Amino acid sequence: MAKKTKADKIWAYKIRHPQATAHEIAKATKSSYNYVYKLMSKIGTPQEALEDYVYGMTKHGMPKTDSNADLNPVGVSRANILDTAKAYVTKDRAADHGDMEDNFSTIGQYWSVHLGVKVDATDVAVMMTLLKAARIKSNPKHPDNWVDACGYMACGGEIVGKG
Repeated sequence: MAKKTKADKIWAYKIRHPQATAHEIAKATKSSYNYVYKLMSKIGTPQEALEDYVYGMTKHGMPKTDSNADLNPVGVSRANILDTAKAYVTKDRAADHGDMEDNFSTIGQYWSVHLGVKVDATDVAVMMTLLKAARIKSNPKHPDNWVDACGYMACGGEIVGKG
């Protein structure tokens, strides 16, 4: 995996904290204010930054969406949430983390021992989605929770589809 550049760290921080000021981003990423300010002026609005970030994450890119369409209360379109979740769950992560279904099964086995009840891979997908739902309850404006919840549901649907 390639090492993240300072610009990558700034991008990622800005996506997770769209209301953050250049000073806050500089402090959090241990960057100079001038560098962050210059980079932020290139990035644009949080909506545009998220679209560019998601576009860059996918293998071949995806078409840009109308930034004024379908905006939800956190300022991110539902299409971008789903596109980001798709980018996360379709990216080949098996080399780093192993097979998704095997991981969910292993997690289910650990949870089964701990809880004393049978927990399978689909239960893991649902429980992880519920974890994200709990996080949404405490911080509904954090886009990662919405994206991750979609991703866990998609993984669960694939596991059920194979069975």
